[in-house]
Amino acid sequence: MITFPSQPHLLLPLLAFTVVADQAPSFLNTAVPSMTTRPPSQAPTIVTSKTLSPTLTRTIITTPTAMPTTRSPFAGCKDLDVVENFDLDAYISAKWYIQQQQVVDYLPAERFYCVTAEYSRRDNPGLFRYDINVKNKAYEADRTTMSEGNLCAFIAGNAKLAVAPCFVPRFAAGPYWIVAYNEEEGYALVSGGQPSIKTENGCKNGDGTNNSGLWIFTRDQQRNETLVAKVRDIAAEKGFDLSVLLDVDQTNCPVEE
Repeated sequence: MITFPSQPHLLLPLLAFTVVADQAPSFLNTAVPSMTTRPPSQAPTIVTSKTLSPTLTRTIITTPTAMPTTRSPFAGCKDLDVVENFDLDAYISAKWYIQQQQVVDYLPAERFYCVTAEYSRRDNPGLFRYDINVKNKAYEADRTTMSEGNLCAFIAGNAKLAVAPCFVPRFAAGPYWIVAYNEEEGYALVSGGQPSIKTENGCKNGDGTNNSGLWIFTRDQQRNETLVAKVRDIAAEKGFDLSVLLDVDQTNCPVEE
């Protein structure tokens, strides 16, 4: 997942949040209920909220206890399973080359050249106790204009990381889920959390800075169409809308020392 110091407002991928009326952060996962069929007399009320950042905002809405909602928090999208018995050390043991990915605010299609991701264990977890260093690179078509981002991540569960700039507290880090991975075959499918946007072709994540993105990683830089097609099939089986995946050009890339 990519973000770059030259654009500090583009944080990858941060979970959007709002502190609600001096309540504890545990309220941040409250699902937003449907308001389309609720009578005016029993309409939800918006709790007074305090926005912490223009790009980090989430509105929490309370509903009367007499009017429970049955709406799925994922808008009809199936629950996303991640890799079982995930081996993090194997996963971060070598560089990943992105072959396809979703366009997001912090990485437009104009930078879909020679995109890579590298991970390593942190010797010092620092103030916010991050476990993993994250280093991302992307180029523009000229192969000379490079964007580089150095982030941090912590282990949020089996095959789940949470990623943020290293100066951001852990509770604001956003989801990075490994939903398919095979080291021997050299591929991984990474999602920016649980997809929640229903489309004609399946479900997708957002395209902003939070809870966004879908990526196909391979160990080899040279594109293997058969392998990419296999990972796309896996993504389709998991309910993803494949139309969001665009090619990343991994040819004529600069040789790194």
